Amino acid sequence: MSAQVRDMTKGSPAKLILLFAVPLMLGNIFQQLYTMVDTIVVGQVAGVQALAALGAVEWIMWMTLGVSTGVTQGFSILISQHYGAKKWNDLKKTVAHSYLLTAVTAILLLLISQLAARWLLVLLNTPDNIMSLIYLRIVFCGIPIVAAYNIFASVLRALGNSRTPLIAMIIAAFINVVLDLVFVAGFNWSVAGAALATVIAQAFSAFYCFLIVRKIEIVHTDRDDFAKVPGLNRKLFGLGAPILFQDVIISVGGLAVQFVINGYGFLFVAGFTATNKLYGVLEMAAISYGYAVVSYVGQNLGAGEITRIKKGVHASSFLAFLTSAFISIVMFLFG
Repeated sequence: MSAQVRDMTKGSPAKLILLFAVPLMLGNIFQQLYTMVDTIVVGQVAGVQALAALGAVEWIMWMTLGVSTGVTQGFSILISQHYGAKKWNDLKKTVAHSYLLTAVTAILLLLISQLAARWLLVLLNTPDNIMSLIYLRIVFCGIPIVAAYNIFASVLRALGNSRTPLIAMIIAAFINVVLDLVFVAGFNWSVAGAALATVIAQAFSAFYCFLIVRKIEIVHTDRDDFAKVPGLNRKLFGLGAPILFQDVIISVGGLAVQFVINGYGFLFVAGFTATNKLYGVLEMAAISYGYAVVSYVGQNLGAGEITRIKKGVHASSFLAFLTSAFISIVMFLFG
């Protein structure tokens, strides 16, 4: 079990946060890699209209999948607090109820997204020749899979394990690349093939994280852990809601940009899609250090180590600034 968790209440705050954040940044690189492969394969094989079709739905996908990411990241806050406080019974109950709430959220999101898919494309003024409803529907079918990966990865990160989500993302990246070539280039399934490749790759990453979580005894859950605990679900949603709304607000801004871009026609959308794939690299430091701070602060808050929290926040802010500055310079020179 010790290899699968990391106690962040002891040791150098800066070193702990850096060791936690680096695997997340590498995972982000691999995630960007396979989204770029989607873009390259679809653009080269299926043509510019298919490439534009991918870009036309990007912010819609970001908004729906961001809801799952937001709530599960919120759940991890309480999980990390109980881990830091060594409250093993509370930890198991919190993990169990996080599973339940994630499942409910995923099912509701799946139903709503499928019902609203066509309406959203029309609302965004999507040109008829790139209105790829089938791509959107296939990706939305994968919402429960993404939710499963997010909650298992959130549990692992709450316990100080950022290595397993990295390995899962590397596996998903290679699977996605291979399936892109098979489905898009080989079977000529165009954007539908790219969507199917992404969903299958995500399923493997979710399954891998699940297998690792099962090996950690302190988060093994049984039927009793799923029993009702007064106030627990409300507390979990209270922690997840702010992050969820943050992601939704960002998505609304992205959708507004997408609406304007769609008005210029599919060639403009295609160009924007190709260059926008690099944008995720710029967010890499903020996302990685953000996850690191959530786990670090949660564990130390549970342990009552307030002084360590202050040191960790200062260290992570400094490290994030240096990393962001480096990435910005590299992107400016070589983007």
